[in-house]
Amino acid sequence: MPYWPGRGFGLGFTLLKDPADANTPESVGTWRMGGTYGHSWFVDPIEELSVVAFTNTALEGMSGRFTTELCDSIYRGIRGV
Repeated sequence: MPYWPGRGFGLGFTLLKDPADANTPESVGTWRMGGTYGHSWFVDPIEELSVVAFTNTALEGMSGRFTTELCDSIYRGIRGV
């Protein structure tokens, strides 16, 4: 997916293949899913972490800056990154 580097897509969710290419602190194998009405979730099996966010922000809450900032904040908290 050229607009989302480092990830593969299938069965309605993305699978992280290359964290550096995706510019994310998530672990390889993390899968994500989101919905048009502003919900998103991801599961990082290496960190044993599951995150769910329900918003009413439409696309922003599905795949916008909100999801990136939420993810970065969580990993800063658990890894001190």
